[in-house]
Amino acid sequence: MVRALSKFLKRHTILSVIFVIGLIYVGVTYISQEMKLNELKAKEELFQEQILFLQEEVDIAQQDLDKISSSESIEKLAREKLKMVRPNEIIYIIQEDEEKIDEDIEISVETE
Repeated sequence: MVRALSKFLKRHTILSVIFVIGLIYVGVTYISQEMKLNELKAKEELFQEQILFLQEEVDIAQQDLDKISSSESIEKLAREKLKMVRPNEIIYIIQEDEEKIDEDIEISVETE
């Protein structure tokens, strides 16, 4: 059998060279495709981590939005930041030091 293969290769040298070149091409292509596939899998894992992180950020932002959207929160912000009052309420602002006006404002609400 080895002699028959050796004889065949001697007779068909060009075919043998083309076959070996073809095998080398297939091997190199396979290896490069495996490397590319591994690179893409690593990128996919990175993107999956980013998706999870961003989803957590969205959940936190949604919770904050839900808190801020409540009528109690809106009223609290309006009273503290905008100094708004309900009808028939009087607001008293006590200033201790002119430099600390914004820092130390005490609000006292009195209903008539």
